[in-house]
Amino acid sequence: MKTPNMKRLKSIKSLLKKDRGSALLEFALIAPVLFLLFAGIVQFGFIINAKVVVNSASYEGAKAATMSEDPVSGASQAVLEYAAASIPGWNLDSRLEIETSNSGNKPGDEVTVRVTYYVPVFFSNIVSLPGGSQMSVIGESTMQIEEKE
Repeated sequence: MKTPNMKRLKSIKSLLKKDRGSALLEFALIAPVLFLLFAGIVQFGFIINAKVVVNSASYEGAKAATMSEDPVSGASQAVLEYAAASIPGWNLDSRLEIETSNSGNKPGDEVTVRVTYYVPVFFSNIVSLPGGSQMSVIGESTMQIEEKE
């Protein structure tokens, strides 16, 4: 004679042998990892895009500064125009910094333009990073002032 505990044990064993629902369980276990991996790839893409734009904007700013009567304003204007055209919709007011330094305004003097953009980090609430909720991306270019025609 079988006791109720033995019947229950047999029914549990038969349920464990069935594969019903195992795919859903496996997906539920792996989905958060896949989501974080995908979000990390997207975050990396934003950072690489910002790095390319910041490098190019610093180059454009230095180039404009070498040909301008006022290197600082010429560089700032060129950087802002390039950044606005290259990364539309991004918040340039609070995240973009432009530093221009020059050794003089005579031909042959050097002008250095340093552009910093702060990229927001998606994982700032999940993983604490040294920069907090933003990661800085820096581009710097140095050129010589040319003779004005």
